[in-house]
Amino acid sequence: MAALSKNVEEMLIRLAENARTEQDFVLTLSDAIRRVDEQLLRDVRNVALQHELRREAILGELQDLATRLCALPTRVPAQPVAAIDQQQGNQTRAEIDAALNGQAGDWRQAAQNMHDEFEFTFNGQPRH
Repeated sequence: MAALSKNVEEMLIRLAENARTEQDFVLTLSDAIRRVDEQLLRDVRNVALQHELRREAILGELQDLATRLCALPTRVPAQPVAAIDQQQGNQTRAEIDAALNGQAGDWRQAAQNMHDEFEFTFNGQPRH
C-alpha cells in the first residue's frame, strides 16, 4: 500500500509540474497574442492615417482643379455653328409661315420625307 501512495504522490507532483508548464505556455501564448494584437492595431491606425492623408491630398487637388476650371475664359461659339443654327431657324420659320398662310402640306409627302431622313441617318440599318 505504501508503494501505491508513493506512486499517487509522484503522479500528483508530475501533474502539478505539467500544469505549471502548461500555464507558462498559456501565459507566453497570451503575451504573444497581445503583442501581435497591439502591432495589428498600430498597423491599422497607420493605414487609416495614410488613407486619410491621401484622401486629403486628392481632395486638395480636386479643389485646385475646380478653381482652375472656373477661371477658364468662356468660349465664343464658332461662326459655322451659328450659320447652321440660322439655316435651321430659317427653314423652321418658313414652315410656320406656310402653315399660318393656310398652305397645307401633303401628309404622304411628309411621311416619305421622314422615311428618307431615317434612311439617310441610319444608313439603311435596322433601327430597333
